[in-house]
Amino acid sequence: MADYKLYCLDRNGRIARRHDIVAEDDAAAVAIGRKIDPAVSCELWSGSRKVALLPAGGEPVLVNPPQPKSA
Repeated sequence: MADYKLYCLDRNGRIARRHDIVAEDDAAAVAIGRKIDPAVSCELWSGSRKVALLPAGGEPVLVNPPQPKSA
């Protein structure tokens, strides 16, 4: 499980509210985030990594997939 932050934006692109998400992976976090407020544009972050943009009423856009862990 990983921790994610969903930042929902106002019309000026500023953060209006934040939601904490715990999910198995990026795909699960995107699915949860999309359900929280589908009519508002949001950004999904994992730490300092921007994971996805969730545009209002649109399909999520993956921005920065996780890097494979080196052995």
